[in-house]
Amino acid sequence: MTSVNRHNIHSSEREEYVEYIVLGALCSWGWSRGRLVEVSRTKTDAFGYDVVLSSGGVTRHVQLKASVAGGTTRDQKVNSALARREGGCVLWIRVDADTLMPVDYGWFGGAPGEPMPDLGDKVARHSKGDATGEKKLRPGIRVVPWSRFMKLQTAGEVFACLFGEEGN
Repeated sequence: MTSVNRHNIHSSEREEYVEYIVLGALCSWGWSRGRLVEVSRTKTDAFGYDVVLSSGGVTRHVQLKASVAGGTTRDQKVNSALARREGGCVLWIRVDADTLMPVDYGWFGGAPGEPMPDLGDKVARHSKGDATGEKKLRPGIRVVPWSRFMKLQTAGEVFACLFGEEGN
């Protein structure tokens, strides 16, 4: 099975494995610095986030997005309800196609205690058409391009965006 087929056929598993890898890296980073991370997972994506992370008095509602590094994904669809959640943010993980290890990250969120930046005005459309073929608008979902994400290279940089620098 080719890498492309594996990503398409097993997209749910890929998403879950990337989540495990990233959460493990963040918890390991925090552990090494005496900063424990509490992780709570949601059962549904109805409110725009996948996990709630807390450390050092900072709570984040985090939407995790993943794509293959070097792939064609140029933007992400973000539920506008996320902006109303405490510490709402999006972490876009671009992964190696074969190992699922993060190559780099995109961060879209405010500093700890600050609101999420404005999602913009570009309304997403459904990926599949209705009976007439029309791809209807999704009023609660915004399209956020990669260019609006802060580029990060390490789990330590992600940790700092989520919870602040050491000693803060």
